Amino acid sequence: MTNTNTNIENLLSKSVFGGLSEEEKSQLDKWISESEENAGEYEAYQQLWKKSEELVVGDSIDVEASLLKTKEQISFTDSKKRWLIIARQVAAVLLVSITISGLYTYFSKPEKEHVVYQDISTAFGTQTEFELADGTKVWLNSGSHIHYPNSFNNMDERRIELVGEAFFEVTKNAEKPFIVETSALDIKVLGTAFNVSAYTGSENLTVALKEGKVSLHKAGLAAEEDALVSLVPNEVAVYNNKQNDIVIHKEKSLNKYNAWKDGRIVFFEDGIETVVQKLENWYNVDIEVADNELNELIFTATFIDEPLEQILNWLSISSPINYSITPATKNEDGIYSKRKIIIKERNNR
Repeated sequence: MTNTNTNIENLLSKSVFGGLSEEEKSQLDKWISESEENAGEYEAYQQLWKKSEELVVGDSIDVEASLLKTKEQISFTDSKKRWLIIARQVAAVLLVSITISGLYTYFSKPEKEHVVYQDISTAFGTQTEFELADGTKVWLNSGSHIHYPNSFNNMDERRIELVGEAFFEVTKNAEKPFIVETSALDIKVLGTAFNVSAYTGSENLTVALKEGKVSLHKAGLAAEEDALVSLVPNEVAVYNNKQNDIVIHKEKSLNKYNAWKDGRIVFFEDGIETVVQKLENWYNVDIEVADNELNELIFTATFIDEPLEQILNWLSISSPINYSITPATKNEDGIYSKRKIIIKERNNR
């Protein structure tokens, strides 16, 4: 304990029974006026003195009864008895003085905010837009799910969990990094706009950066020194879950990665694997490419609110493919299976 703290403890103890000099009183008044915490501690001492007086008076009656039985051995004057009570009260005050400050600080702090976690899911073929507590805007794509806290106030970081695809416009906060947690990677940012596609069962996880800067980390390792790669605007990172590697490339336009939030499906020089993945996620279907020769096809197109059959029909017109659709069937547990689409090369009809 410092000399200053010791002096204040002495002044607080003397104040409860009017033993302060004018100079000491001035010192104590100055200390009380310095903060609400000091004023609260002073008030706690006064209340403790009053409570201890009640306890001591009751206890002193028992002492008197005992003393009457042994008055031949011990005799107190009224003055002595008064100072005995005061001394016991001072002892009680000093006994708890070490903890008073801590208790006052504890009880005077605002109650810690209770964090409630929320979940938002989107049905297949739909998108939703909402805002997090820090002002970050989120667009959630078809068949996706996000888990996030209702407040980031008592957290060192702004961490949310994503399954599926989302576009983020993150509110900048240098003291609290924003982290998107997926099954394979954590995407860490301070304030930026980017798209993440991390559907369950997909071979690739894609991060497309529109503006700002992001760093990619292995799941659970978001420290800066653990970054696998960092992206700058218009860079796209593709992480292969099976091969555990990352490929980065530059794009002139990120429209095909972000257009979904405006209700559009965009293909731009995409292979059939990418086309299949987008259609499966958007329409909740299973698509099988029956012929490996189709992997060489490249597609460029934009669809707005088109039914799946219309898109498949366009694919068959613009390329040498045929398709068949197996309707959904009801299983024994009452749940319907997904529709199954099989795409073949037209010559193999």
